[in-house]
Amino acid sequence: MKIALVTDTYFPRINGVAASTQIFAEEFGKLGHEVHIYAPAFPNSIDDSDHYKVFRFPSMYLFFDPEDRLGLPSKDKKLVQQFIDEKYDIVHTQTPFTIGGPAVKWARKSGAKVVHTYHTLFAAYTEHYLWFLPKALGIWYAKSTSRKYCNSCDLLITPSTEMQNVLLSYNVTKPIEVIPTGIRLQRFEGRDRERFRNLKGYKPGDKLLLFMGRVAEEKNIDFLIKVVHRLRPEIPQIRFLIAGEGAAKKRLEKLVDELKMQDIVHFAGYLSKEDWRDCYAGSDLFVFASITETQGLVVTEAMAAGTPVVAVGEMGIKDVMASSKGGLVTKLNEDEFTDAVRRMLTDPKLYDQKKSETLSEADKWSSTSMAKRMISAYEKILKG
Repeated sequence: MKIALVTDTYFPRINGVAASTQIFAEEFGKLGHEVHIYAPAFPNSIDDSDHYKVFRFPSMYLFFDPEDRLGLPSKDKKLVQQFIDEKYDIVHTQTPFTIGGPAVKWARKSGAKVVHTYHTLFAAYTEHYLWFLPKALGIWYAKSTSRKYCNSCDLLITPSTEMQNVLLSYNVTKPIEVIPTGIRLQRFEGRDRERFRNLKGYKPGDKLLLFMGRVAEEKNIDFLIKVVHRLRPEIPQIRFLIAGEGAAKKRLEKLVDELKMQDIVHFAGYLSKEDWRDCYAGSDLFVFASITETQGLVVTEAMAAGTPVVAVGEMGIKDVMASSKGGLVTKLNEDEFTDAVRRMLTDPKLYDQKKSETLSEADKWSSTSMAKRMISAYEKILKG
């Protein structure tokens, strides 16, 4: 099968869409399919893989989101024509913007079937990214454009049943399949808990909480900081590490300063592959409070490293932690979340039980099995 994966964001930009695109491309290639990724050009991007090829459109700097780029396919008509001439069986868009949007038209010209993964709950982000519109208008715009784009495709993929329900509430009429990205379990082989803790100066008795991901407003990291602040008097060895970068970092650093928590809350920025793996393994607890997460990939990654989780049970997290194994699930309530973290850090029996469940839970979400499910979905629409 010949597959084009089209995205408006990709590495070296680190986010869930980029990770999902790369994981599926790699797994499809291993299964013997020909895979091409189309993405915006980024400074210093390196595209090197035996399993897929990457083609980059010209792009421009985004002043309001400097880590991303705005793809400009109109600046490379030769690459657009190449896309059409390739005669892909499947064109799978990951985003509906300046590259993902036109890709639907290119696919129709070449006779390809169009699949789209609805990764992001755009209606929940309007206050952050469409600040110039009244809130109600921003939400209406996000829903209406999502409905129009989704109904232009042949098949939709959502990473969770909650997101599937969201699209149905928008009156999306095209078929929808629930297929999460999955995780590459082999990336966690050889993890070294002590190496990372020693590297960062954490003591054996420290209780290290971890948030890993984009440092953005919708991740509710300030909620997690306040939980740690509440627990500090009764668990003085508590520590909190925030790994990642994003637009909310400066505001969160200011909050940490105001709460006088500089000694226990640390910002790690982006990590190398080795440090990324060992950071998960070196933490005692992974904490996550986003209510807009369509999949919760970081939660399954934490469990793949053997680290139990406390998370707010919304959207994709509800699917990942449906069995409540590998951690505890709460509502977005500071008292409830604080109590769950307290129990995990002070009840050795509960902690050992949840930790013992992590690896078997992570096994259910392997990237290979999810890629095979996606290929089956492709075959189904190709057969009509």
